[in-house]
Amino acid sequence: MANQISIESLELTNFGPFYDHNVIDFKVDKRRPPHVLIGGQNGAGKTHLLRALYLGVAGRVGMGDLKDVEANASGATKFNLDHLLNRRARREGADTCSVRVKILQRDADSGKERTLTLHRDIHFRPNSAPNWISWAESSDNKTKIEDGDMIERLRDVFMPRVLARFFFFDAEKSQNFQLGEKDILEGISRILGLWSYEQLEEHLRTVYAKANSELTKDGASNATAKLATASGEVTRLKGEIQGETLEIKRITTELLETEAELLNIEDRLKTIGAIDPKKLSDNQSSREAAATAKAKLVGKLQHAWELALPVELLGDLRAKLAVQLDNEQRRRNWEDRRDAVAPQLPIIQGKVFSDAPAEFALPDDTLSFYAARLEKALKGLFEPPPEGVDTVNIHLTATAEAGLAVRQLLSRGADGLADIAEASQQLELIEADVARLDLEIRQQMHNTEAIGAGRALHEQRGALQAKAAQLKRDIGDREAKLTRLEQALTEQIGLETQYAGAVALAEKGRSLATRASAYRVAAGELRKRASDRMRSKINEKVGDLWLDIMGRRREFSGMMFDAHWGCHLVRKNGEKVPWDDLNTSAGQRQVRLLAFYEALRRLAQSVPPLVVDTPLGRLDKEVRDAVLSKLYLSDDGHQSIVLSTNAEIDPEGELFAKMRYRFGKAYTLIPHGKPDSEDYEVEIQPHYFDRKVTL
Repeated sequence: MANQISIESLELTNFGPFYDHNVIDFKVDKRRPPHVLIGGQNGAGKTHLLRALYLGVAGRVGMGDLKDVEANASGATKFNLDHLLNRRARREGADTCSVRVKILQRDADSGKERTLTLHRDIHFRPNSAPNWISWAESSDNKTKIEDGDMIERLRDVFMPRVLARFFFFDAEKSQNFQLGEKDILEGISRILGLWSYEQLEEHLRTVYAKANSELTKDGASNATAKLATASGEVTRLKGEIQGETLEIKRITTELLETEAELLNIEDRLKTIGAIDPKKLSDNQSSREAAATAKAKLVGKLQHAWELALPVELLGDLRAKLAVQLDNEQRRRNWEDRRDAVAPQLPIIQGKVFSDAPAEFALPDDTLSFYAARLEKALKGLFEPPPEGVDTVNIHLTATAEAGLAVRQLLSRGADGLADIAEASQQLELIEADVARLDLEIRQQMHNTEAIGAGRALHEQRGALQAKAAQLKRDIGDREAKLTRLEQALTEQIGLETQYAGAVALAEKGRSLATRASAYRVAAGELRKRASDRMRSKINEKVGDLWLDIMGRRREFSGMMFDAHWGCHLVRKNGEKVPWDDLNTSAGQRQVRLLAFYEALRRLAQSVPPLVVDTPLGRLDKEVRDAVLSKLYLSDDGHQSIVLSTNAEIDPEGELFAKMRYRFGKAYTLIPHGKPDSEDYEVEIQPHYFDRKVTL
């Protein structure tokens, strides 16, 4: 009878949407069913519970598993380690989230129980990847266990990581699970207990290698030497494969940490407001160009405001002012002529009439007559004044030059006035642009430390990007090398088997090496037979479950998995049809996977709990009842933790009414606040949407 493994409790502190300390007790009274139902609407945190359980069991290495499984996820369901810390707690200064998982193991024969509590604290640091701190507490040993290797070995005794990878899953995302992948094959081998046969083969191979030197000394046949060479080569290749596998995992972990550092640097660049030096230089150049354009517009507007606009505002007065200025200039010109001639009149008269010879002397009355006529004639040069000048007074300008300047300004009119509105708008835009650039440049130049830090962060980002690219190339090179090594290993194992037969005939079991080789071959044969037998049982159980639930017994008589876990359906006439040729629906693929999981649980030596998210999302209503009763809610004492929406299992519906008493406990996740806000959190309440599940 298989050992029972169950999860007793889960404690979350500031994990995802779960603020502060939260406890979910999965322990159910032995008189009740062991299954637990957890409800919640979409986005209420069910996926975070699934991740928390897996990370609690798997530890830090589980991050890579989650990223692989959820590689095609998007939006709120996409796994992002940086978002694991609750936003409200981060705002309040917290920098650590934690997960506690308590696992119970019950011995199938004696009924003895023991527990293991795994503690995982994830400390988020601003300048580097999150730091994981793990420790464990066992009911067998009350001391705190902090050694990483010891924690993993102890964890594997209760629930190996490969079991968690199988049985903690999102049913909707896992429908395209490829059973032929290497990790999956290893997991199936461990679950079914076939791993012990492989370990026995390796131990016997090691024994043979150690004893081979003695066989050589004793003069064993050439086949023994070849077998030793082949076995040694197999051991070497396996060691090299293991080393390459570990190195790939190490590089992958380093790549994940490098990518996390890149994300941290991007966040820091946003936080301190650092920019590229090139952007700062571009801003300064743009500022200079904008300032030059502004100066030109200011000059143009100044001319318009100081000259064109005042002239335009004169209106009708402008013409009157121009006429007055012209008249004043004419008056000034006349006065200038008069003032130039008038002082010369007495002089001219003196030169004409004075000092005349006696024979030309005029009588006084004649002299007076001609003197008066001469004076009148000379005054006729400037009198009377030109028409209109006699009534003009000079009062607008003090000098002729000032009058000329004013008349020139008036004659220009409103040159440039038409563009004043457009120029003003352009000036406003340019001033706003200059102000914006000044603000950006001041912010960028305000703190020289920030500038230096930004430059250093950009250099770090470039170095990390180059490092990540190199790590990806290293992974690709090592994976190619791993493929070549596995091909060589397959060839050497074939030679080893061939030489082992020859050695068995030659030595006839007389030496330890021969017996070890024979035992190894026998162990391999036992493993093959056990594998075939287990696969036959899986064929039967998975086929029966799938055909019954999907109602396809009229078409098919069974389901078969080959040695590489390729799936075929068997028609009534015995024809085998490859699964991929049937164009099955998403619901049919999901039921097949669930049936495979249930078969593994029924055949496993240690039965793990089943933790499933979105259990019925892709299933038709007609098969949901059968899937719940036959695949999720086992009557064999296996624990199932079902994370469901009220759309899958309606608390008011017939399905819940039929299945509610198959659960021993129920909880509901109640979200508060907007999902994107810092105050968003999820509350854990008893019962399933206020409905009890037990009598």
